[in-house]
Amino acid sequence: MPHDADLDTIGLKYCTDKASFHHDYLRFYEQFFAPVRYEKLNILEVGVLDGASLATWEQYFPNASIVGADIAAGTKRFERGRVSIEILDQGNIEEVTQAAIRRGPFDIVIEDGSHLWEHQITSLRTLFPFVRDGGIYIVEDLQTNYGGMQAHYRGVSSITCMEYLKKLIDIRVGDTEIDLTTIEDAFLRTYGRSMQFMTFYRRACLIKKTVVSSHRAVGPGTSLVGRDPAADWQNVAIVAHVSEHGDIHGGDGWINLGSAMAVQGLSMTSKDAALQYRVRFADRSWSDWCEEGAFRGTRGESELLQGFAVRLREGLPHSYRLRVLGAFVDHDTIVEALAGQDCTSPSAGALIGLQIDLARV
Repeated sequence: MPHDADLDTIGLKYCTDKASFHHDYLRFYEQFFAPVRYEKLNILEVGVLDGASLATWEQYFPNASIVGADIAAGTKRFERGRVSIEILDQGNIEEVTQAAIRRGPFDIVIEDGSHLWEHQITSLRTLFPFVRDGGIYIVEDLQTNYGGMQAHYRGVSSITCMEYLKKLIDIRVGDTEIDLTTIEDAFLRTYGRSMQFMTFYRRACLIKKTVVSSHRAVGPGTSLVGRDPAADWQNVAIVAHVSEHGDIHGGDGWINLGSAMAVQGLSMTSKDAALQYRVRFADRSWSDWCEEGAFRGTRGESELLQGFAVRLREGLPHSYRLRVLGAFVDHDTIVEALAGQDCTSPSAGALIGLQIDLARV
């Protein structure tokens, strides 16, 4: 057999049931495994059985360390060279966690254990934190969640693993429209957005992990520029919507996000309701002018603003001094605009900060 044989050919050689003569997982996995085949990976498979799949991984990934985990002590006989065996109870969180601490973190985890729903769910919740950023987690044999197999594999779980995975994918697909504070399950809250994608195959699910920034509350930051302390400044309250973080409130007249985040929409209010404003979208079109308190832009649509404009209501220009400041992701200098003027980046970068200075004259 050639040294670069495809994954299914190797699987057929060792008669693993993952090959095309049975479950046919390997031809599906090939597209995800081939790009990293020769890297120094750390791979965990839960469920050893006769060692056929361990031999498959060992040959296909010539530079990888392979860890097999099983409850049967006799599977220790498959330990050799780059293959090591952990004896543990898949349903025991402590044993699984300790093994992951010793052997992890992992680039690939294949869960092919007891197929009990509770074990599928518990393994996912316990081992996914030990998957590296960019790594892959696979749940196999999900057909046990259906039909006549349910009676045997239900165990003590109140839901199937598929139902649990659907909760996870709801958060990924729903994205910022899903309020994480309403979700009781900490795993779903933490990892619903920490994946690049989930894909389902015949009897299996593959998750590509992507670590995202914390979803803790983000404050308004510091002012973009200082103000003359002698002026009679009127505080302008700004609400800016930011992807992954929701609405951020700046009660002192500014929002300053830094370069890691950008504004998708905003609203503002002043003590005397003196302002009108509009926003510029990514396609360079503008919203209509609106009165204070109205939201302009989008929520949960990943459309970043490229600018905004603020003016005084009719009849007020001689009563107030207005200065409009903007910060943009690709522009080191703060952009200043007068009342009614467009505050945009010279290179059409996304808006990452704004400051409204309003004072009586």
